[in-house]
Amino acid sequence: MPDTAFARRNAEKVLWLPQYVLGDLVTRVVPRRPGTWVVGSAYGVHDGARALVEELVERGRAAEVTWLARTPQEAADARALGVRALRHGSLAAFRAATRAAVVVLTHGYGDASRFGTGGALVVQLWHGSPLKRMHLDSPAAMRLPLLGDAPPVPALLGAMYRRGGARIGLLPVSSPTVAPLMASALGADPERVEVLGEPRADVLFRGTEQERRDAARARLEASVGDLGGRRVVLLAPTWRDGAADPVVPTPAEWAAVESWLAAHDAVLVVRPHPLAVGDWSHRSDAVRLLDSALEPEVMRVLWATDAVVSDYSSVVLDAAVTGVPLVFLAPDLEDYTRRHGLYEPYAATTGGRVERTWAQALDRLSDTWVGAPGRDEALRHTRALADRYHQRRDGRAAARVVDRVDALLGRPATSPVGPVRGTAFFESFHGRNVSCNPAAIDRELARVAPAVQRYWSVSRDDVEVPAGATAVRVGSPEWLAARDRADLLVLNDWIEDGWRPRREQFVLQTWHGTPLKRIALGRRDRTPRLFAAVVKQSTRWSAMLAQNPFAARALRRSYAVARPMWTLGYPRNDVVVTSSGEDVRARLGVTTPRVVLYAPTWRDDALDGPDPLDAVALADRLGPGWTVLARGHARTLGLRAEVGADRVLDVTGYPDVSDLLALADVLVTDYSSVMFDFSATGRPMVFHVADAEHYEREVRGFAWDLGERAPGPLVRSVEEVADAVDRADDPDERARWAERYARWRADFNALDDGHAAERVVRRLLDVGALPRR
Repeated sequence: MPDTAFARRNAEKVLWLPQYVLGDLVTRVVPRRPGTWVVGSAYGVHDGARALVEELVERGRAAEVTWLARTPQEAADARALGVRALRHGSLAAFRAATRAAVVVLTHGYGDASRFGTGGALVVQLWHGSPLKRMHLDSPAAMRLPLLGDAPPVPALLGAMYRRGGARIGLLPVSSPTVAPLMASALGADPERVEVLGEPRADVLFRGTEQERRDAARARLEASVGDLGGRRVVLLAPTWRDGAADPVVPTPAEWAAVESWLAAHDAVLVVRPHPLAVGDWSHRSDAVRLLDSALEPEVMRVLWATDAVVSDYSSVVLDAAVTGVPLVFLAPDLEDYTRRHGLYEPYAATTGGRVERTWAQALDRLSDTWVGAPGRDEALRHTRALADRYHQRRDGRAAARVVDRVDALLGRPATSPVGPVRGTAFFESFHGRNVSCNPAAIDRELARVAPAVQRYWSVSRDDVEVPAGATAVRVGSPEWLAARDRADLLVLNDWIEDGWRPRREQFVLQTWHGTPLKRIALGRRDRTPRLFAAVVKQSTRWSAMLAQNPFAARALRRSYAVARPMWTLGYPRNDVVVTSSGEDVRARLGVTTPRVVLYAPTWRDDALDGPDPLDAVALADRLGPGWTVLARGHARTLGLRAEVGADRVLDVTGYPDVSDLLALADVLVTDYSSVMFDFSATGRPMVFHVADAEHYEREVRGFAWDLGERAPGPLVRSVEEVADAVDRADDPDERARWAERYARWRADFNALDDGHAAERVVRRLLDVGALPRR
């Protein structure tokens, strides 16, 4: 098996294992200094790392930053930005890396200090959106010299890559399309991969389009010479891991290229990959070399191009935002796919047009040139790629990354931008009420960003919306308009029609509970039609909220969620742990000293059937000291018969169950997710599971055995429920369940601390879900 660049680098990493171990020991005892950053990049003081440092300097935080420079010129460039520079690889650089709170990389840990990052917040900026498979996902990366990919090489290297990936604290990406790919390739926690935009791409979005074109043209000509007003075709192939580049034209092909350029009054600017192998020495007035030593940042010249020719390089995804035709020249498609792999079929990326020779590539350029018949179709494909791979186009990615790092470290945001404005659209249970996570997020957003216009989706005119918000009736022209123009949408259930968000809209799917029962793709009766519907749903969401790590895993599997999963706790539970419920008691007219809330889930096979437990019989057995609140599921609202009797209140129509959880002394439920919300209070729970076998076999089934983990008794009759409720506060009964309850709360309620809404709104502002104008 021939040695490759990947194989040689992997061998170096294996040989460095003792240093990694020693570095880990050092970072365990050396304290990190709050507010300090160490930055390193294989590109030098350029690209995303430079953009991030410029943002910190603009905020007056230059003193916090140390750049680790490989050359005297790089050190001078860093100092020119106003930050300190140390020689990469020196003892001083190692000391700085072991003490910094934040370590910033653009490639790998070697950018800064391979051995000094343990315990730091590692920010991996990376250097492009991937078309080709990388690292853990690519067979080419799982090799060693001489041994190739023979066992146990892939397992050893995979473990090393995953160890490094697990240390990544923040990985900003350009779009939800890219997020799962980067998490998979680098072995990063998907929750650490956030759609903040790429700082390296900020330059593509600043100024007017004409200003961008003028600046890019001037910069390009500074590197390649005067272009004489001619149009520009950029040729930018990727590298082949040490193999010769098959895109290099033969002498005959160079002659054809020169002829085409003369006929179209154009210049070919050749930008080989910095690691490319091949003879790119051909020069003429019409063929110019854009050397990476002269222009390290290809992003800065993309707006000067009129067409781009490439193969599997991420350059095409960046160039797409400039709206020029893209020509895909891939002579080695089969071999490259076999060796490296691609994240999606190449035809999907290229729109079905793959050129295998230079003759075909020149024909394609002619067909998409200004005024040519294929141009409109080519530009539509360019726009589609841009929409898929670049969600954030405001030139503020570096600002968002700094804000996000500050938030992760508990530091107040220092972004110099103005107040948050824009429009937010909220919907809970398809507009049937104002409740759940959307309502809690609305309250916090109104507090911290009062200038935001807030709209609430309602299915009836009598649904009361929060102060300052505007009600819009589902299906009305006003509702359609509010949804279409909103910057932020916050929902807790499915989007029921065929609407799809615009590229720049942010859709937060909060869902409405930690699922014990199997849902969506976890159901045993799933069908291809259900699978298609579920995927259609989840691809509309920009991010999904989870109450706890178990819910994050379950929801990701159940909804095939490829977008970021935010495990931040449930905002709806803030009131559960902070309110006494006395105002709700007065509002409902409860006069008894004790309250039990009965809240079962719904039955797919008996939507309008009676509740599994007789609430009236329960009240009779409990006696005059208790009031029973009977709460049907949101899906049964208006379908089930109301329950009513002395000391029994049907509260199915009460807007928000969180208020009722705050009031209740004891919860009686079956398989409803309210068990995971009420447990945040630490109060007793009783589980009525009379139909458990039927529910498991015929209806939904469970993620795990409730009997093995429940922090309270499982009972089957109204008599047993009443007895368990009566004994719930007995010291011996509490002691019986104390250990289980503690484990349960550690697993499911660690983030239900009364501040979840603050965290969610802060995250929404960090990712730019609402504009700052």
